[in-house]
Amino acid sequence: MKKILLLLAAVVAVLAIVLNLPTPKIADVANDNSFVIGPVNIFDGEKWRDEKFVVVHEGWITELSMQRPDLDLPYRETQGQVLMPGLIDAHVHVWGDALKQNLNFGVTTVIDMFGDPSFLKQHKAARATTSQAQNADIFGAGYLVTAPNGHGTQYGIRVPTLSDPSAAPEAVAKRLDGGSDFIKIVYTRADAVYQHAPSISYAELEATIKAAHQAQQLAVVHVADHASAMDAVKAGADGLVHSFFDRPASDELVQLMRSNGTFIIPTMALYEGMLRGELNETLLTAENIKLPASAQTSLHQSFGNTQFPPHFYDNLLLTTERLYQAGVPILAGSDAPNPGTAHGWSLLAELEMLQRVGLPLESVMHAATAAPAKAFALPHQGRIAEGMKADLLLVDTSATTNLQALFHPLAIWKNGFAL
Repeated sequence: MKKILLLLAAVVAVLAIVLNLPTPKIADVANDNSFVIGPVNIFDGEKWRDEKFVVVHEGWITELSMQRPDLDLPYRETQGQVLMPGLIDAHVHVWGDALKQNLNFGVTTVIDMFGDPSFLKQHKAARATTSQAQNADIFGAGYLVTAPNGHGTQYGIRVPTLSDPSAAPEAVAKRLDGGSDFIKIVYTRADAVYQHAPSISYAELEATIKAAHQAQQLAVVHVADHASAMDAVKAGADGLVHSFFDRPASDELVQLMRSNGTFIIPTMALYEGMLRGELNETLLTAENIKLPASAQTSLHQSFGNTQFPPHFYDNLLLTTERLYQAGVPILAGSDAPNPGTAHGWSLLAELEMLQRVGLPLESVMHAATAAPAKAFALPHQGRIAEGMKADLLLVDTSATTNLQALFHPLAIWKNGFAL
């Protein structure tokens, strides 16, 4: 009997120690990039899925299932909120801590349309890993292709310029050797309604696009007016990285873009800042969002006192509407940090502009996830599917019908790690 009592006393002592140990919290496993999450409503970048659970292993999505899998992994229990891919900003210019700024808004990947190639090289390797990161992934053009004293040469970066069609293959090769993921070209037609800088010729445009395609690379073109956009599409551009507002898109341009499969990044939030300047203040007030001081400063900058006719804004909206209705791929891009924009925030503003044009919510979300991933052949970004990176956003259940849910993410994961 004495032995039994001693044994019971020992058991009680052990239990007391165990029960007094600190209870593990979710935060204790927040740095683990292997887990199961659910039940959730999944938007995979293309469509809503029936599956309710997602398995993440070492930062990669490995399974989507209807029932909670019986796996020895941490479980992130949710209540039917929306799980979607991290956002992709298809038009930025990044340096400094811009990749971190984007990630803080749920933008897990950016496509840089012109910058110092050394910055792109510095961050390129991170795209293929699932190590813990505080930065968005970056894909980029590196140096753009422009004329001597053309657009892009005014920012203090010594950009190699193009002044002869025969030099286009070498210009493309040097950029690809320097780490460019695609070729960006700046073009303005000689008789365009306005000239903002010297431009390469149509022959140089054609030669550069041809050289990019021969190297199996995309060629995208910066335009600012309808006539230049028409030239770029006729020359074989894979995408236009801006819209225009001097006139609405003509039927000829719309049909040519549709038949060629040319995509467009309208950057409407940027243009709204030039044409009206009401969007940022309206959204920030309505959503009660407080931005960092640097972002607020950027949003209050402007391109000067340039006055545009009121109908230019209508032209901008009508062009995007016509292109969308025709089935032209629409990609969301902010062109941050130009005046009136800020990294991360301005992609959300661009999504608001796409919705104002009339794009359904699914199409708006697609424009900032799977659409840019497909257009730029991003291998592991922009989708919730097996083999994709666990770059994820958890947003409120209202995201099935309300875009503003994206303005207030409940959780952000980069490479499977919670921010």
